[in-house]
Amino acid sequence: MANNTRSVLVVGLGRFGSSVATTLDMMGQDVLAVDKDGELANRWSSQIPTVQADMTDVMALEQINASDFDTAVVAIGDSVEASVITAGNLLDAGISDIWAKSVSKEHARILQRIGARHIINAETDAGKRVGHLVSGNYLDYIELEGAYNVVKIHTPAHVVGYTIEDARVHERFGITVVGIKSPGKEFEYGSKELIMHRNDELIIMGKQNQIDRFLRS
Repeated sequence: MANNTRSVLVVGLGRFGSSVATTLDMMGQDVLAVDKDGELANRWSSQIPTVQADMTDVMALEQINASDFDTAVVAIGDSVEASVITAGNLLDAGISDIWAKSVSKEHARILQRIGARHIINAETDAGKRVGHLVSGNYLDYIELEGAYNVVKIHTPAHVVGYTIEDARVHERFGITVVGIKSPGKEFEYGSKELIMHRNDELIIMGKQNQIDRFLRS
């Protein structure tokens, strides 16, 4: 599976937004972070590409060429009105893949109605996890205590048609295939004789660098 690089606009550099933006940047995604607060924008500018702008202003979107981005994350948490207007402006600019943070059920419902594709519960979805999901490489991502993570991915092309044993995934990459979910079938634990098919969902566990190597081989 090739590295899925995309351009992502992150609006809002609070604790959540900055975590999403820095995670995407560390993963090699083309990310631009925006905040209307000049102090916040300046604070993060040495770590990630950052600009100061108010995304409720349509002119500001045009100035940063917002329509050129594949994906946008609306991480505004201090104003429901600013969040909804920003999401609407980004949709109008032609960005269909919108991830928007919600602070209440009512906020989430409004975001869904205007067309935000992914609604993020600010209380339960950590910024780092969302960053990994936005990157498009993972179907799901769980960070465990210590160095290991559990992720759900589609079968990488280089192991399609192989059993877990024949592909030697643990010996070559250090990861463990916990289980496989094939379309229309029940989940199966990762026994060595299981064959990994193209559209299967694999649950794998390993260190981040091991998982990345397995995906990109």
